[in-house]
Formats: sequence, structure tokens, C-alpha cells
Amino acid sequence: MAKSSTYFGLRRGSTKSHTFSVVDGKQITKDRVEGCKNPRTLAQMTQRCLVATIGAAYSGMKCICDHSFEDLTAGMQCMRKFMHENLKQIRINMEYGNSFYGYCKFQESSLVPGSYIISSGSLPKPLANAMIESVDATSGKVTLLLVSTTNGTFAEVAEAMGCKLFGDMCTVALMYPKADGSYGFGAVRFTYKSGESVLESLAVAVIGDIDSVVPSFTANALKVEVRVAYKLDAGANAEKTYLTAITSRSVNGSWLRSPAQFNVQDATPTFAAAISTYPIGQERFLNGNDVSVAASAIAQQGEDNSSNSQGSDSQSGGTDTGGGSAGGGSSTGSETAGGGSDNTGGDPQNPGGGDDGLDQD
Repeated sequence: MAKSSTYFGLRRGSTKSHTFSVVDGKQITKDRVEGCKNPRTLAQMTQRCLVATIGAAYSGMKCICDHSFEDLTAGMQCMRKFMHENLKQIRINMEYGNSFYGYCKFQESSLVPGSYIISSGSLPKPLANAMIESVDATSGKVTLLLVSTTNGTFAEVAEAMGCKLFGDMCTVALMYPKADGSYGFGAVRFTYKSGESVLESLAVAVIGDIDSVVPSFTANALKVEVRVAYKLDAGANAEKTYLTAITSRSVNGSWLRSPAQFNVQDATPTFAAAISTYPIGQERFLNGNDVSVAASAIAQQGEDNSSNSQGSDSQSGGTDTGGGSAGGGSSTGSETAGGGSDNTGGDPQNPGGGDDGLDQD
């Protein structure tokens, strides 16, 4: 791989024997990979599952996560940080059999619930006691209890939100279950301004999968009624809906952030359910492969295929040439589940971009 320049400006894609990409605004040229082997080992398919899951999460939350990490430029650097931090966490989740992250099934690229790290920075975490008060699946409304005050003053509200100066902002991120089985994501931003009451001191804006919000301040409590953009799952409730918050402050032209992470305890699909949908090839015992685990996954895959073939085409049929990603393209990584580089360089529209770690002929 080498840095290069061209008369025609920055290029992407492949031409004859070379592949061109742009990393941090610089042209990168490398030999085009041809004739890849695709053994589809358990380790390789596990990596594809993890990268697809985090790539789908980044795509679903890109509206804020492409600029939510302090001291990093918007776009590529923030995407890499998101991928790096969450790939590290989801591997730990998988290895210990925890349920803090769900996993994408084969060729699925929708957001699944997980304890995603969506921001980092030096400001204190806001809204320590915020909670989902209620979820009405019929009307598509989610009510958030953000701040409970003692005296009903805006000073108490501002302190809870981490807002000290006019222009400071507190953004509440919401992840909710949709009727199609995936999750929606949106955010409500409150900007601190001059006003004579609590509501007059907050300018409100929304982004993502949220249609509208109605804030209220009664009984010394700040609440927000959120109307989501997609139909809620019939079983949606407060336990399956998640929130976190980010404080933002501009200082000398730079933006400071607070750290933010969703708190998910019972995420689905589980790793076992997800990996069973991936087409796993032959495992070789003498090469150190975990044959028993692979056999279990393959057996489960066979049962699923047998069941699905009676009424529809098998989900895992066809050839996997790189796994699913958030952007609908290839979601591959150059490492195995045991460690190595998370290979998150490349196009922000394709977080799993880069080589698949496949051997060349």
C-alpha cells in the first residue's frame, strides 16, 4: 500500500491491477486483490458477524455518531473511533456470553439493540436519573422523564443537563423497537438559551427516526413526549427502549462532548442465534479449529435451512463474498475474533470497508 497522487484528483475504486481509496484526505493505492480464497471458517464468519453488527449500528446512528467524539474530526475519524470502541466491547460480550449486545444475522444490516458507545469526551455525563417513563405502541409515543427537581427552577434543570453557558446543549439519544423486528434511532437536542421559564430557556430540535416532541414541565419535572417515525413493535415497553445523553459545549471553536453509552441488558439476537445463520465452511481439527463449536453452528444452520425450505428459500443460501454491512455493501474485517486490527479504515458509508483477510491464490 502506498500514498499516491494523480492529475485527476482523489480517486476511489479499481483500475486494472490497482485499487484506489482515500484515507484522511490522502490518496492510497494498493495492488488489486484477485482470486481470493473464501474458506468461511468459524473465526472468519464470527468476524463478519461482529463487523456487520457494529457497521449496522454506525449506519443507524450516523446522524450524530459521525461527529460525537471529542478531539476527532467529523466523518472518518469518528467512524473509526465508533467501530474500534464497539468492536472491542462486543468481542468481550461474546467471549463472556453476556447479553449487552445483539448480533446481526447473515445478510441483515438493520440496527439491533446493544450497549453502544456513541460519544466520548471530557464533559461530565448528564441526566444521571433520566428514564423511559412509558411506551405506547398503539400511538407510537415514548414518554421520557429527564429531570426531577426539588424547587422547580431552571438552575436545577440546567445542572442536570450539564449546561452552564448559553449555547450549551444536551442531546438525548433514543433507541426503540420497531414493528419489523429491528430498532430505530433518533435524538432530541435541547439548547440552553435566555428565557423566563424552564421551557422558554430550552430550544428543542430532533433528528433521526423521530417525528416530533412535546416537552412539558409540571410537578417540578421535565418530561418529553416523543412521537417516533416508525411503527413500534406490539410488545414495545420501557424495558426494551433505551436512552442516553450527550452534553456539548463550544470552546474556542472546538466542541467538547460528554461520554455516552446505552445500557442494554437483554439484547437479541444472541450470538448463537446469529452465527447459526452464517454459511460456515469446513473446520480442520489439526489446524487448531474449534470443530465442536463449528459443528453445532452448522447443525443449527442445517435445521434452519430444512425448516425454511418447506415454505421459502433458505436465508443462508448463496455465496457469501464479504458479509453484510451497515451500508448494504461488504462488511468485512482483516482480523479474526481473537484480536488484531479492526480494519475500520475506508469509506464512512461502508464502515467495514477494506480487505476481508482472505488469502490470495
